[in-house]
Amino acid sequence: TSGVSVVVHCSDGWDRTSQTCALAQLIIDPYYRTIQGFQALIEKDWLHFGHKFSDRCGFLAGDSREISPVFTQFIDATWQLMTQFPQAFQFNSKYLIAIHDHVYSCQFGTFIGNCQKDRQELKLSEKTYSLWGFLTNSADEFVNPLFDTGGKNDVLRPNISPQNIRFWRGLYCRFESGTHPREPVIDLLTLTQLHAA
Repeated sequence: TSGVSVVVHCSDGWDRTSQTCALAQLIIDPYYRTIQGFQALIEKDWLHFGHKFSDRCGFLAGDSREISPVFTQFIDATWQLMTQFPQAFQFNSKYLIAIHDHVYSCQFGTFIGNCQKDRQELKLSEKTYSLWGFLTNSADEFVNPLFDTGGKNDVLRPNISPQNIRFWRGLYCRFESGTHPREPVIDLLTLTQLHAA
């Protein structure tokens, strides 16, 4: 925010660079914490910078060493920020889960291919629908009711102590039912009571 330029670079530039730059922009610029801004951030720092979605998500039979949950890590890190700053984000966790699920569903052409050139050569914009249009039609269910429009110039200062990193049950355990073996029943009752309240 002080006008200082930085250079971020790793060996290839399409994995950790996308993660680092996108998270930095989420922390620094409130625009990217809006629904429209988050879409623009993914388009810019993931799709146009050439994150290899097809290889990293394992869409095609190929080198299994190329598969890596890089984008899932970014979605999880965004959720971690949301848990620490619930009023700073216009969208909710359902929005993140919808994006994450449709990266792997291949139902939309948005995340197919390893770079923008692949998507242009496959003419995906002509042959498939965009995920963003679908999400826009359901925008009401993705709005965070706690969003504070007054805090637009705030830079987030997350606490990155290990004890502040939480396990995202909403993403990783959403298809499980019943009590988990190591989960005390009192914790489950407390969570249920908080949810009901």
